[in-house]
Amino acid sequence: MKRLVIAGGLLASAALLTGGLTGCGLTGIAGPTEQDSVSYEVAEKVTKLEVHNGSGDTEITETDRRTVKVDETIQWRGEKPTTEHTVNGDTLVIKYDCPRLVAGNCGVNYKIEVPKGLQVTTEAGSGDITLRALSGPLTVSSGSGTVDASGLTGKTVVAELGSGDIELEYAAAPDSAEVETGSGSVILRVPDEGYDVSTDVGSGDATVSVRDEQNAPRKIKVSAGSGDVSVLPQ
Repeated sequence: MKRLVIAGGLLASAALLTGGLTGCGLTGIAGPTEQDSVSYEVAEKVTKLEVHNGSGDTEITETDRRTVKVDETIQWRGEKPTTEHTVNGDTLVIKYDCPRLVAGNCGVNYKIEVPKGLQVTTEAGSGDITLRALSGPLTVSSGSGTVDASGLTGKTVVAELGSGDIELEYAAAPDSAEVETGSGSVILRVPDEGYDVSTDVGSGDATVSVRDEQNAPRKIKVSAGSGDVSVLPQ
């Protein structure tokens, strides 16, 4: 296992003048007042990526590059968080730790470029998740925030949100899509082929406009505790 810890970078600290650093959910008078930026590439060959983001936005884009490239924007008040990326076998794990006394006043925005076919798992406590053109298996979980994914071609996706809207757009038909949100709307756009579609809505409307064929090999399961659910043709 290879472990790399980044405690610094190109320091770009700035005090808030009117109420907070912008560009993510980490704003407000009591929010972060300092900012730093770090960029790096991971030379090791990996087939899986895990991103654990407590508070901040995550953007992951598939490109033609052979390595993983990461841009971190670190924001904090008081004591700076420590960011870390670890290569364990074929898995790259990216995360950070906030000092205990400033939890809630620190976070990291990630912009990540990955090679084709990488299996991606991304978790967020709060913050938005943006995914572009990913072709590998996908797992997404978020406590609070929006999820926006487009150009997906992977065969499987599992997405679970506590609170927030999610929109997934597939350029190629998935074999299995499972999407759940406690509160928020779900929009799933897929190529107009046959799917075995299951929807469960506690409070809201369900719209299925693709071909719903019982026992079709491709499965779609979508549920929302409160909010509308839409399964639409691409």
